[in-house]
Amino acid sequence: MGLREVDDAFNRYVFDEVPLRMLYLPQMKLLERDALKRLYQPHIDQITEEDLQDNPLGRSAAIEERIRRQLRYGILSHRWFSLEPSFQDIMGGNTLEGPGWEKLRKFCEVANKMYGVELVWSDTCCIDKTSSSELDESLRCMFRWYHNTSVCIVYLAETTSLDELYDDEWFTRGWTLQELLAPSTIRFFRKDWAPLTDYTNDKADHAANQRIMNIITEVTGIPLQDIQGFVPGPFQVDARMVWAAHRKTTRSEDVAYSLMGMFDVSIPIAYGEGAQRAFFRLVEAIMQVSNEPGVLNWAGKPAQIHGLSTAFPSAPACYLGHPDNVRSLVDEKREFSLTNRGLRIQLLVIPVDLVTPVIPPATSIQDRATFRCKAFKISALTVEGTSFPVLERTGTNRYAYSLGIFNYAMIQGESKDPILPKTCIAYLLTRLKGTGSFAKMVISVCHDWKKVETKTFITFDLPQEYTVTKRNLLTTVWI
Repeated sequence: MGLREVDDAFNRYVFDEVPLRMLYLPQMKLLERDALKRLYQPHIDQITEEDLQDNPLGRSAAIEERIRRQLRYGILSHRWFSLEPSFQDIMGGNTLEGPGWEKLRKFCEVANKMYGVELVWSDTCCIDKTSSSELDESLRCMFRWYHNTSVCIVYLAETTSLDELYDDEWFTRGWTLQELLAPSTIRFFRKDWAPLTDYTNDKADHAANQRIMNIITEVTGIPLQDIQGFVPGPFQVDARMVWAAHRKTTRSEDVAYSLMGMFDVSIPIAYGEGAQRAFFRLVEAIMQVSNEPGVLNWAGKPAQIHGLSTAFPSAPACYLGHPDNVRSLVDEKREFSLTNRGLRIQLLVIPVDLVTPVIPPATSIQDRATFRCKAFKISALTVEGTSFPVLERTGTNRYAYSLGIFNYAMIQGESKDPILPKTCIAYLLTRLKGTGSFAKMVISVCHDWKKVETKTFITFDLPQEYTVTKRNLLTTVWI
């Protein structure tokens, strides 16, 4: 019998932190978690009190370190071939020929001989894809499995040298983003299964590794510190979305599902719902656990989900080209939530006038409009979009417009007035004007707006005297 505390931690680790099943190399058979626990329990029982001493991070960290040292496994990151070994093939004892099978054999050989692991995991044969519940759990837990691995073996099927990394398709796929970020130890292998470097960990901070890390940083656009020591969580959303903006997935919904681990959120897997609905749910899940303003820092096409809200982006590409000063004042948090009226959020709402020249009715919609606000000395703010109703021949317009600034901060103190940076970032908001007296009264107390789809981000500079604004401009709106 081992230590009860260690045994409890081992049980949690097996059932919460490692894959549902793994390939046990000495027998080349798949082992479920129960079998893994029975196989490694004798090793865990040998852990003594003496083994847990002198860990500077404490007893819990010492227990986890000992468990990880016993239950080591390797994991494969790759691009799928046309014929890959399946769960059913392995369970049935089938041994076929082809590139997929050869890749699996080489992966097992490399993991065992170079890293001494007896357990390996591959998404080709270790998931029973006929089980929707198992597939759901696997996709939601995959970031954690890559994070806990002893080594991630990356097979680059199109690369024979470092110079060819720029063109390898592995760097363009959606799921491989988390497979790059999650592991602490990673090793890149060429097309012929020779390692690209001489080090056992290509993420290690060695001078000789500088070239491969510099190339990966250049190819992916991800800062070196994030590649070497990524911390998952619902923050820096705008910057992290850009990393995924140009990546492709076979199933459109995987664009969203593959980002769950990176932002440390979880949503149910529902293939068939469509890319926009899946991404809508991802962003909503991020908003539920974080009020960081970066999630708001987008432009372009909104998700079309029953017209519920125009404040949710349709894809990671909406964050491309985002302004960097969304956090320029302080690490200011925002309170926002999705309701049946739309996204409820506090913005600094500045009414603006449409000053686009009058044009004939036949061309009453255009893709560019100019706005002004005398109170804030905004004389000509031109915005590009997909369609703007222009001024009618009477010189009037049926639509009211406002700028909804979201990169403000609050001054701490009795006044609690909002303060703006010199460069503001805003949404363009619109709604119908009231015509009758009753309609005008209703609209005056109703704060429902629509975020106008714009092709670019709306930024503008304010005169110095306007950087501190009056609190009555801070408005709770639904968009």
